[in-house]
Amino acid sequence: GEAHVIEILTEQTSAPYKAYLRKQGVSYILAGKKELDCRLAMEKLHELFHIEKVLICGGGMVNWSFLQAGVIDELSLVLAPVTDGSSGSASLFTQMPSTGKGSPVEFTLNKVERIGDNGIYLNYLTRAV
Repeated sequence: GEAHVIEILTEQTSAPYKAYLRKQGVSYILAGKKELDCRLAMEKLHELFHIEKVLICGGGMVNWSFLQAGVIDELSLVLAPVTDGSSGSASLFTQMPSTGKGSPVEFTLNKVERIGDNGIYLNYLTRAV
């Protein structure tokens, strides 16, 4: 079957954009006035769509926001020995300057699996600090 796309928006999202999403058959929820309220988003996804588990892959700042909201209970990483030589480094978690210093989060290794000849799958559970 086809995937059910659900977009998470703030209350500042324009009416024309929401109308566009409805026309395209894309569900959406509102979570936060000006900034995304990650905890509220997860609560609404559970209550309205019965979603128990989500994959968050929005980049370092989005990942950090969800982590600081306390809604990440598991972290999965796939490591593969491949490089494209590009400059700059992507970070799994990046604190947004406007939010101030966040709280540290520790992870406990839960599972390690080999993938193919050279890959590794790592699974961690979050641990309160």
